[in-house]
Amino acid sequence: MITPAHRLCTLTVAAAAFTALGCRREPPQHGMLIADPQPAPALRLADAQGRAFDLGARKGDITFVYFGYTHCPDVCPTTLGDWARARASLGPKGAAINFVFVSVDPERDTPAIVQAYAHQFDSSFVGLVASVAQLDTIKAAWGFAVEREDMPGMKPGEYGVGHPAGVYLIDRDGRMKFIFAPDTKSAELASDMKRLL
Repeated sequence: MITPAHRLCTLTVAAAAFTALGCRREPPQHGMLIADPQPAPALRLADAQGRAFDLGARKGDITFVYFGYTHCPDVCPTTLGDWARARASLGPKGAAINFVFVSVDPERDTPAIVQAYAHQFDSSFVGLVASVAQLDTIKAAWGFAVEREDMPGMKPGEYGVGHPAGVYLIDRDGRMKFIFAPDTKSAELASDMKRLL
């Protein structure tokens, strides 16, 4: 289930996009189109092998970016599963799109854990985790909040993490071009991917 913080973050991102960036939905595109797209904020993190991932160096590529965490019970695995099905439906053309999952739970997630989690869905997916200091910088740059949540039914020491539920699409020019709602289906993603390739 999507937590109140998930809904709050999604509504905050959507409201900011509509009011500040002039977003509109243009059929048959399923993502929320940003009418005046700006360069994507910086995202520089090391993967499980210590290799640097730099979103700014991916110009020329189409990149989906999602912020979540590996203990997420609902929207995170659903989103990555939809990514995997959409990518598979494109066949060889799917290799032209990058999929990046960034954990916002540095207390429990390590680079190795996040990479293994992302690879459960597709071995081409990039799994990264931000340190506490890096996460503070990323939250400020990308304009979202992360909130620890103690939810009913959890065992002692367990917790949830409120995070942005939407998926960011970065175009070939390095601009944040679309925001996809968490309920965007794999067929809808695949349709939009075909338009972007």
